[in-house]
Amino acid sequence: IYSLAKFEPVYTSEGEAMTALLRDSVQVVVVTRKLTEEELKYFNSRGFTPKITPIAHDAVAFVVHPANLDTVFTIAQIRDLLTGKITKWSQINPKSPPGDIQLVFDNPLSGTVRYAKDSIAGGAPLSSTASALKTNEEVINYVSKNKNAVGIIAANWISDTDDKGVQKFLKEIKIADIAPEAGAEGYGPYQAYLALGKYPFKRTVYIINAQARSGLGLGLASYLAGSDGQRIVLKDGLLPAQIPPRVMRPSRK
Repeated sequence: IYSLAKFEPVYTSEGEAMTALLRDSVQVVVVTRKLTEEELKYFNSRGFTPKITPIAHDAVAFVVHPANLDTVFTIAQIRDLLTGKITKWSQINPKSPPGDIQLVFDNPLSGTVRYAKDSIAGGAPLSSTASALKTNEEVINYVSKNKNAVGIIAANWISDTDDKGVQKFLKEIKIADIAPEAGAEGYGPYQAYLALGKYPFKRTVYIINAQARSGLGLGLASYLAGSDGQRIVLKDGLLPAQIPPRVMRPSRK
């Protein structure tokens, strides 16, 4: 739309992105959390408050090996899995083959790890048996080759089912459903269930603009939060922060 507007995207972990924002080496970040009180104080000391704009709702997804028959977990089981109270498949299902559960995250500094600890585990330390790789793609590849693994990834990596890469991923892993309690129906991290509040591990994606004046950062945030940007989010399989309106024109008959 604006041929003279140029920006350079840097794909990194949430922790590294926020560090870069505070060091003023970048001015705009897209992350799954707001600023903390300490971070706000830092920017206020510089004479301004960054603009924070919600642009989408994402989810934290749990994936297992295609041969794994345990594809529905309760919220309590996920919490116990993350905190190390559950370490064996037999604790999930007595009929499951014996074996230790291999819990795998994407990156130690990712928003997924932070969300798992703060919002699911209630601030408790994560299991000492959990490990972290570098990217969501590495987690998917690891789970596809290890029958005892449970991978924790961002749902946006598997949400756009029109994407050939996503289609490939979905053949290599299974997405687990999450139920509120034993015996209840489980739901996956899909757009409709995020909208209906059925999937419990939902999180909001924000664009944080730390430019002290109106500029490209504000323009980008406005576009992403506007009708066109929200339709891109919708097409990507995530839930828009603002549902784009559908215009129904009367018939000319």
